[in-house]
Order: sequence, then structure tokens, then C-alpha cells
Amino acid sequence: MDWLNQYAWIGALLFARLGAVMMLAPGWGEQAAPATLRLAAAVLVTAALAPTLAGNAPPQPANIAAAVPLIAVEIIIGLMLGGGARLMMSALQVAGATVGIASGLGFAQQVDPIASQPAAIFSGFFSLMGVVLVMSAGLHRIMIQAAADSYSIFPAGTFPPIGDASVFVIDAVANAFRLGIQIAAPVLIFSLIFNMSLGLVSRLLPQIQVFMIAMPLSVLLGVAVTALGLGGGLMVWLDEMERQARFLTVR
Repeated sequence: MDWLNQYAWIGALLFARLGAVMMLAPGWGEQAAPATLRLAAAVLVTAALAPTLAGNAPPQPANIAAAVPLIAVEIIIGLMLGGGARLMMSALQVAGATVGIASGLGFAQQVDPIASQPAAIFSGFFSLMGVVLVMSAGLHRIMIQAAADSYSIFPAGTFPPIGDASVFVIDAVANAFRLGIQIAAPVLIFSLIFNMSLGLVSRLLPQIQVFMIAMPLSVLLGVAVTALGLGGGLMVWLDEMERQARFLTVR
């Protein structure tokens, strides 16, 4: 039974990292997908990559107490890799909330199927668009390739450098906020010019409730500007997602 125990050990070690990545990676780890489907996909990916990655597994420990820290390290590495990609998805939620506030639809709420919580109406729409772009561009496959290639950078059973891991997470958070504001930039510029114009009109005609009259026009023009600039903004976001997904792949 030694060979069976060795295969079980290799499978558990690989599943710890690959399953953690797929639990958070965009396209694979969406809350809208059934949990059984996500678990089955993680098991199938682990079984498909096990023959290639089995040589990276450390020797089987003598007891369970020695195996638990190794599996915990693999889970931490997987959460770090998948969490970096998930943080990039939050850029779309930042963009949606910013566009909602700038266009006057900030109080319009709906259930975001990606975040599984109430969010601004633009946030839910941008998140759905992001998942569609990730799947259509094939980035979900590149994320699996990056998870497999990460064994050449972070060998199995070795804890990743704390400094590099913190820099990786900080860069992901900074890029998420930068991309969110960049996607929403056309609407922010429109909102600034539009509200400054309304302020001048209200000073010239104080008898007229300019802001109440102009609110429908603000919403209409805000949606129009969003539609015009959405394609370019999402392409920039998709390029950044691909760059981060290919960061760990072997070139």
C-alpha cells in the first residue's frame, strides 16, 4: 500500500494549491457557480496536472503532524495567487461604484451575482462583463497554467518570501484602484464639467431649481458617456489581467 499512500499524498498536496487558486480565480471561483461544479473542476484539473507536477512534490512525511504544515503552506500560496487575480476583479466594482456616483445612479442598488452582495447597478454590470471577457479571452486557462508553473518559482512545501508576497498583494490592490478610476475617468470628467456648468447656471438663474431639472439629463448623458468609453476601459483592464495571469507562466 506504500505506492497508494504516495499517490494520495501527491494528490492532496497538489489539490491544496490548485484548489485554492481555482476557489478565488475569476471565471473558476465565481459564487454564482454551484460549489459541487467548482469542486469537480478543481479535482479534474489536479488529476490532469498530477503526472506533470508529481516530481515537484516533497517526500511523504512520516506522520500526519508533519504533513499538515506542508499542506497549509500550499493553501497559502494558492490563496495568494488566486487572491491577486480576484483583486483585479475588484477594479470593476470600483469603476462601477464611481460611475454610479458620477452619473447620479449611485443609490440604484441590485444584487451583484459575482460579489454575492448588494452593489451599485453599474458594479454588477461591469463584473458580469469582466467574467465574460475572462472566459472569452481564455484567461481562465492561462490562470491554470500560471498555477502549474508557480511550482518552479515556489517549490512545493516551501513558504514563499514574505516580502515578495506582500509586494505582490500591494501591487494588485494599487492596480485595482488605478484601473477602476481609469475605467470611470470619462464619466468623472463629464460629471465635473456638467456640475460646474450647472453651478454657473444656478448662479445666473437662482429662481430655477437647476439641479432637480438637470438630474434626468445627468443620468442620460452619464450612461451615454459610459457606453462610449466602456470598450476601451475594459480592454485596458483585460490587458492588465492577462499580464498578471502570465506573470508566473514559464515563457
